[in-house]
Amino acid sequence: MKFCSLGSGSLGNSYILAHGEQVIVIDCGFNISEFQKRIKKLQIDPLSITAMLLTHEHEDHSRSIFSIASKYNLPIYLTHGTYKMCQKKINKNKVNEFIFINFLEVFKIGNIKITPIPVPHDAREPVQFKFEYNDKKIAIISDLGFGNQMLIDQIKNVDALILESNHDDNLLAKSKYPKSLKDRISGKYGHLSNTESAKILDLIDTNNLLWLGASHLSKENNTFDLVKSAWRKVIKNNSIGINIIEQDNVTNWVTI
Repeated sequence: MKFCSLGSGSLGNSYILAHGEQVIVIDCGFNISEFQKRIKKLQIDPLSITAMLLTHEHEDHSRSIFSIASKYNLPIYLTHGTYKMCQKKINKNKVNEFIFINFLEVFKIGNIKITPIPVPHDAREPVQFKFEYNDKKIAIISDLGFGNQMLIDQIKNVDALILESNHDDNLLAKSKYPKSLKDRISGKYGHLSNTESAKILDLIDTNNLLWLGASHLSKENNTFDLVKSAWRKVIKNNSIGINIIEQDNVTNWVTI
């Protein structure tokens, strides 16, 4: 399997995972023209896309996913709760097929096994995903307030992990954000701080990680150095690099 990021942050999130003839888009928080521009950098023909997965309804993940699915005649996999919350967008587009998924109920796209993992976030039935082929496992985990035991159990032995590290607690507290927004971001149903993401890493087997990336960083309330400092304290495998997934840049393909 291989994967890449089209960009991650408050202005838009999207990932691509591929194996053989299967090309899967996870979320699309960019408009259609930006999505097309970014996949072109990776030499991906949009007609080669197999399916789209949607983690939750928030705009920075769902902005154009229904329009793209309609344009390229693609199915969308999502929870029923996410579907209900996106009704206004869905009614404006004709989507080929909606496939409803359930928490922890494994499904397959081609030979890729996919596990939808429920996460604590202020959305309706939000999930993140773990992908498996043969003995390799890749997890993309974002948009959650803390790492509960269910999440830890699902990702403790993955080979590659993309994990949110949205904000530094001190920078957020000192920021110009209104108190209501600070409370939402830092709450148990908000976004992972550097401290909370480090707690998750401390509870999984990082010795066997082949690749590790930090995603959904706040431009205002975090820095690359703060993320790396927090994570380095708990990572057991000192030889692994910490990759920062940026808002404005498409990453190279990573093969696991």
